[in-house]
Amino acid sequence: MFYNKGIDIPYQELPLTGQFNVLPLDGFQSELARLPHRHNHYQIIWFMKAAGKHIVDFVSYELEDNVIFLLQPGQVHQLLDCNKQGHFITFTEKFYFSNKHDKETLYDFTCLFDSWQGYSPIRISDHAVKSFQSLIELMSREMSCSGCSRGVVKHYLNAFLLLLEREKKRNATQIMMPLSRDSRVVQLRRLLEVNYNKEHQVAFYANAFALTPKRLNEITKEKTGRTVTELLHDRLVLEAKRNLAFSHKSVKEICYELGFEDPAYFSRFFKNHTGISPQDYREMMFK
Repeated sequence: MFYNKGIDIPYQELPLTGQFNVLPLDGFQSELARLPHRHNHYQIIWFMKAAGKHIVDFVSYELEDNVIFLLQPGQVHQLLDCNKQGHFITFTEKFYFSNKHDKETLYDFTCLFDSWQGYSPIRISDHAVKSFQSLIELMSREMSCSGCSRGVVKHYLNAFLLLLEREKKRNATQIMMPLSRDSRVVQLRRLLEVNYNKEHQVAFYANAFALTPKRLNEITKEKTGRTVTELLHDRLVLEAKRNLAFSHKSVKEICYELGFEDPAYFSRFFKNHTGISPQDYREMMFK
């Protein structure tokens, strides 16, 4: 396997300052990159030329030229046997949406990072490479000038994300269902991320929209292919897997952290979704 037994999932602290950075990939070296780790910011990794493996939440991807990986805060990833050239961008939601006006005028990038319809890297078409490269250069130049403007950088980043959404949609028409977006689904994603380990009932999320649980399930099923319950269970199982594979926490501790009151019920829940008990899953990951 690719994992290291008994380590807690570290948050990699990049040697950077501020809430936004853009840097060349080959200029950044870290031992931690080869181990499972996570970040507390959004990250865009553009592999322009690459070979090796990139593992994201237990799925291994063979690296190839001109692919972009999008990582949300908290996603666990690692690079193995990797030779790479390209760029990476890090930013926080606070940097991008620094005021109410931003939320009304800028592209809501959070839907771009959603993986409810399946996570996969984005393959960049040849004709789009030059545009992405130009925007990287513009962001880098603005960040290095003495009178750097946060607003200018944000609008370059906004353009980069919009182009990336277009490439993601182009990928989607080739490999999976077309992407669709609904503001209620975007808001639901945020509610789930904040409350998944505390609120396990669909009624809680439906109340936030003044909808019945049945109606909210219909909306999410139409837009994501999953009901609210399925999305919630997917998130719980993923976090359980992360902790079982990469932490010292006992099954009981993980159970309580995820909002379950009964460890026996949690074990049945996990087995129903994975086909294996929590303890057996942990042992399998450590072989």
